[in-house]
Amino acid sequence: MAAALVKKPCMKCNKGSGVTTCDGCQQTFCMKHIIEHRQELSIELENLVHEHDLLRRDVSQENQVHPLLTQINEWEQESLTRIQVVAENARADLQQLVDESKGKLRLFMDKMTNEIQSGRELDDYTETDLAKWTEKLKELRQLLETQLNVQIIRNDDESIAIRMIKVLDEQLLHSTIASREEPVEKNIIHEETLAVPDERFQNFQGRIVLSNDRLLATCFGTYWDGSNVYGTRLYTNGIHEIRFGIEYKGGNSLFFGIRTVSNEMPLQTLTSKYNYGWWELDQGIESVSGHRVHHDRGIRTGDEVTMILDCDNAQIRFEHHRINQNSHLPVDLHKCPFPWKIFITLRSPNDSIRILV
Repeated sequence: MAAALVKKPCMKCNKGSGVTTCDGCQQTFCMKHIIEHRQELSIELENLVHEHDLLRRDVSQENQVHPLLTQINEWEQESLTRIQVVAENARADLQQLVDESKGKLRLFMDKMTNEIQSGRELDDYTETDLAKWTEKLKELRQLLETQLNVQIIRNDDESIAIRMIKVLDEQLLHSTIASREEPVEKNIIHEETLAVPDERFQNFQGRIVLSNDRLLATCFGTYWDGSNVYGTRLYTNGIHEIRFGIEYKGGNSLFFGIRTVSNEMPLQTLTSKYNYGWWELDQGIESVSGHRVHHDRGIRTGDEVTMILDCDNAQIRFEHHRINQNSHLPVDLHKCPFPWKIFITLRSPNDSIRILV
């Protein structure tokens, strides 16, 4: 006897009247619900086509900006800013060397002018004087027409994409190289120091005003990490002392220290590996190991302090005269090689520091 044919019910209405099976989902539908099922599939297809068209449009857009492009643009601007700072420092250093060279020539000329005028007015000169003056004129003319004996020093680190430059007097360069080659006798302390009467403030970062023939630096506003002001002189050997007068000090600590000029990148006082010095007297910092103490008020308005650069023994010293307190800090020449340059950080509005001569 033949088996009875069992009809599958419609999966929508669950009635035993399923008439067709969908090849995709393998479900059985009645006539009414198979039509609805096809309509649902048609709507899904339309949604898929819409997403497809949107993706194709986005792929075809030419002006779409990749998120990393923003980072590249920021890096470019930061690099340009750093290059501009280094270039400005190099121009300023070159101009300083030119001015110093012409200043020396003017001194020689003034002395010679006085000699010639005196001889003419007193009718007191001979062939010997004329020959001497003629020879001096030739020498001075030759000095004036000779190119300034300076070099542009490039950073030789090939791992750096952009190599920075520095303008140095060739005589200073040779003395710097010699000082690096000679062993440093750290157990010998030379007591004879050299005062620096011609030190001046020069370049600065932040909100600084220079006045009184660049002997006075004044901070005219707050700056995110403090405003830095630098000296003009470069130090490679000997012992040098620079005395400062605190004409006004606000509520924040002052920084006194040195940095190497072999790297002229903008620095942050506490995190740069190129500087050594003190936040006030009892806050010596070495590279990144310093910690700022905000409540310290060791230095006051009217105080005088002295910073001593002991190049011969690779150390710097700091003297606070009112409280008769001294501190010294060894300098790692691998982190902070010669030449050195002094710098001071002012952090409060109206902070004012004078180089005493």
